[in-house]
Amino acid sequence: MPLEFTGPWPPEIDVPQVGFKEPPDHHEAYWLYGYDPDAKVGHYLYLAAEKDDVLLRRESVFILLPDGSVLAQNGAGRNSHGATAAGDRLEIECREPFRRWRGRYAAPMYGLAGDEIVAGPRSGSELVEAVIDLEAESAAAPWNTEGDWGEQPPSLRYHQFYDAIGIVRVGGTAYPFAGSGFRSHSRRRRDMPGFTGHAIISGRFPSGRGFGLLRYRATAGRPERGRGFLYLDGVLHDADVVTWPHLSEAVPGGERLTIELHAGRHTAVITAETIASTFVTPAPEGRKYGAHVGEEPGTVISPAFARYQWDGETGYGGLERSALRSAITIPGASTIPGVTTIPGADRRGDGRNG
Repeated sequence: MPLEFTGPWPPEIDVPQVGFKEPPDHHEAYWLYGYDPDAKVGHYLYLAAEKDDVLLRRESVFILLPDGSVLAQNGAGRNSHGATAAGDRLEIECREPFRRWRGRYAAPMYGLAGDEIVAGPRSGSELVEAVIDLEAESAAAPWNTEGDWGEQPPSLRYHQFYDAIGIVRVGGTAYPFAGSGFRSHSRRRRDMPGFTGHAIISGRFPSGRGFGLLRYRATAGRPERGRGFLYLDGVLHDADVVTWPHLSEAVPGGERLTIELHAGRHTAVITAETIASTFVTPAPEGRKYGAHVGEEPGTVISPAFARYQWDGETGYGGLERSALRSAITIPGASTIPGVTTIPGADRRGDGRNG
């Protein structure tokens, strides 16, 4: 039986809305997030449309290099066209709905290594010219993240596994990569008063199976919520999230975590180890790289790349979490003086998730 790549949605749903919004009070986001364990290269390309601007899209890009350093940059622009969603420098093109996409980015980026991963770049740090160009082809049907608990139609959000091939260029050095990843496409109100944190986690394994989850931490007015899935023998099974890792410490890697999902007669207990974590702090005073913890309002977001173990099989994927700044500790309290706000960053203090 052929795999239905569109799920419950018509193909045109997957194409970006350019110059219009339907419904007008929703905003659209695209996300490509993957890792190649052989090349040791990770990619995180995110685009989100502004609710009150039909053209403006904000972009966030992280690239993990083989030496463990991270390139990071963000921006905003109005360059979407045709079947391509674009901000300033980032383009995500829908080449065939629910089947094939291309992600491209070229810009000066912050290079973060060592203590800078947690503390952020030093004032006056030089930017490095970087390019990433990748092709992604779907490897599974899309998973409906909202189900019967999230925003209902016409809102939509789905995640989908893909296989990627591409290249990163930094200065005169090229890093070819392949590997797997997942993408997200959403059109939502993002009505999230009192946001306190979330997790979006996914992983794929050589046998073809995989898993994922989307989970929100409890707020003063709402209990913890969200769900997960298991991908077994080419079939997506909705799953209850029994155990999932909160973001409570800011560490650059080596964090050991547990995920437990129940899907009918299927139970998965998966252990995770972060290969590399990054941190960004959106707050009223501006968006800064690093985990800037404390009692100030706002959240810390931590996109990470992870290694998973599931019944003796090793897989890889993305592991993004967020939490209130006041809920996070930094072991050793490592800081670097003179960390500056990122130029051109947005000034929203809410969490970002796809």
